[in-house]
Amino acid sequence: MINKLKPTPAKFPALPERLIGPVPLPWVISSLLVGSGLYLALILIVVRQDRLDEFFSSGEWWYYSLLPPALTTYLLLMHLLSRRLLHGTLESFRPLLPSATTYDRLVTDVRILKPYLEWLAFGLGAILGWLAVRPWERDLPEVVVYNFIATGVMFGLLAWTIYSSLATTRFLAHLQDQVRQLNILGATAIPSLARWGLATASFFLGGIAVVGLFIPFEDFFTPEVMIFNGIVLLVITLIFLRTGVSTEFTAQFRIFRAILLFAVALLFGTLGYHRLEGWPLMDGLYMTVITMTTIGYGEIGPMNQTGRIFTIFLALASVGIGGYAISTIAAFMMEGDFQRIFEGTRMDKQIADLKDHIILCGIGRVGMQIAAELYRSQASFVVVDQNHEELERLRRLGDVLYVRGDAARDETLRLAGIERAKGLIVALSDDKENSFVVLTGRSLNPNLRIVARLVEEQNAEKLRRVGADEVVSPNAIGGVRMASMMVRPAVIQFFDEVLNVSGHKLGLEEVQITARSALNGQTLREAAIGREVGLLVVAIRSHDGKYQFNPSAQTHLTSGDILIVIGTPEQLVLLRKINAGGT
Repeated sequence: MINKLKPTPAKFPALPERLIGPVPLPWVISSLLVGSGLYLALILIVVRQDRLDEFFSSGEWWYYSLLPPALTTYLLLMHLLSRRLLHGTLESFRPLLPSATTYDRLVTDVRILKPYLEWLAFGLGAILGWLAVRPWERDLPEVVVYNFIATGVMFGLLAWTIYSSLATTRFLAHLQDQVRQLNILGATAIPSLARWGLATASFFLGGIAVVGLFIPFEDFFTPEVMIFNGIVLLVITLIFLRTGVSTEFTAQFRIFRAILLFAVALLFGTLGYHRLEGWPLMDGLYMTVITMTTIGYGEIGPMNQTGRIFTIFLALASVGIGGYAISTIAAFMMEGDFQRIFEGTRMDKQIADLKDHIILCGIGRVGMQIAAELYRSQASFVVVDQNHEELERLRRLGDVLYVRGDAARDETLRLAGIERAKGLIVALSDDKENSFVVLTGRSLNPNLRIVARLVEEQNAEKLRRVGADEVVSPNAIGGVRMASMMVRPAVIQFFDEVLNVSGHKLGLEEVQITARSALNGQTLREAAIGREVGLLVVAIRSHDGKYQFNPSAQTHLTSGDILIVIGTPEQLVLLRKINAGGT
């Protein structure tokens, strides 16, 4: 029973486990002792000195001072639940990996939290807490000592929890990427990652609720408390982004990281001047900004020796952060990322309106040629790729719809409208990646027609087995074409012109006879396609899949037949109009 009340054992214990883990008590009891021990000791000291009345007569401070033990206990209990949730999330990766050795290499033997960063986060949190609470402003020496220790532990543990949550979430997201590369046919761990993100966000929201129990309602909207809540909400947002809740915004993660670092530096400097110099928050914020940005207007008011020492350390620590944040935000604006957010919103609406379109996954050398042909054919299609440079090159074709993301992820294909699409072209440069995308697409839309690129000839059957209708090898086609160009150049040049490879207007197209078509039930002679439209009918594919090459004039056309014709784009438009029931 005791083991169930302790965090799941790990090869590299976290900071709280190293500090109170060796205590032979259940984690819940240890957490209560750490959280309330100092407060109980303070009460006992006050009672022994017969100063209890003086202690409780200091306004409502005695009640508000319960916040540090309450929040500290909550954070320690949160660590217990978080550790067990992490253990379950990591276990969900085990069946996705090829062997126990691989699991140990990627999971067990990896130190997620760096000890020096744990202590750094704890120390910075304690310093920020002291600047915010000013524990030295109490009359009773016992209360001053209690405030220093309790406030330092509470804010230090909070900062450590933020670091631990972000580092663990980043590790899980990276692990998911590695697992996808190793096991293309297994189920993903995205549901487990989503549960981790949701549970961690709930833990932090619970912390905000605990704070609300021990401070007056009007103080809940003071700058210090609002900044605290804002940082917690920003951490929640970052956790959601890293767990794959939004593919589009994950690509912009660096801007959120820069804003978070900038906000922490602003908070540190503003509270420092507010507490050490007694300046208003706006003056402290102003001084921090001009220090971080190296504007150097000088001191805005009289400053004591302590304030100047604080300014020295603030400048050394925050100038680099300010430069990084400003350069990152400037790059975000200048490189077009800001504009792409709005373009992405417009594209999302356009893609949501598509139906019976084609999805092209992969925009490398082969994919770019496919996109160009689809664009020339005026086909409705969406490109999926996660390479920013390739997508920028694609935009030169014209107004092409695209989704930036991993084509192997369900949510990315759903953004491209996979459920409403009629076809999927998979043109990635690796058969393993192509297989996974084919499998994912087939599972999301069983009626999809899938054409997959083949890199290695021996993998053709595997691609068909996971759901590809057609498998195309650019290497094989290129080899046959080069040999044919040498042996029968005139034939190849003719087909180049027919297939529009050389830029001529002549094209080879297919038109399916519909039930309401004016051609339905007629013979080729009666339809007079050659005489009235000017097209050459090369072949007819009947509804049973059989081909009739060079059909005679007495050939009957029925609903479901597919005409394969040669002609100009204008002639093809006229034939489609007649086939649709026009004249």
